[in-house]
Amino acid sequence: MFRRAVLDTGPLYSALVCNYSLRDIEYGRPPRLASELNVPLRERVTQQQFLDLLRSIDEKLTTSHVIAELQGLEKSRLGLRGNERLRFWRTSIELLMLWSIDEKLIRLLDMAADENFKNLIPEIGLVDTGLIHLALKHGCALITEDERTLFPRALEVGVDCRLVKQLISAQF
Repeated sequence: MFRRAVLDTGPLYSALVCNYSLRDIEYGRPPRLASELNVPLRERVTQQQFLDLLRSIDEKLTTSHVIAELQGLEKSRLGLRGNERLRFWRTSIELLMLWSIDEKLIRLLDMAADENFKNLIPEIGLVDTGLIHLALKHGCALITEDERTLFPRALEVGVDCRLVKQLISAQF
């Protein structure tokens, strides 16, 4: 579907949870984390299709800011402790390594110096502005779950932005 794409926090977080949930099933443990996903991703078949879709992208890009947000989401939404938390992060890092995710540093001062981006920073934030910047710089799609803020602003500035729910419905 895509040769290269920028991944937002939501899709990356969902992929990590899907991966962990499917691994639980593989190891005979009940998949308790699937309920933390958005509705289209709660089914095992859809989780696998979503991971397959992301796996099919040759070059997966994201920003250091997105990677930093993942731990906050894990803490606030999953509340894992002890060995379960350790297993989650081990399987997550394995997946990100397998995918060879390319984590880029997008500097605030570089974006602020660019007339096209300096007004976006206070409006949608550093993380989302950095994702738009990265997608434009590499001329590729941006995949997000954020249909309220990031999706419309990315489209306005000419980024091929796709919502996870659109990609999932296109799979069926």
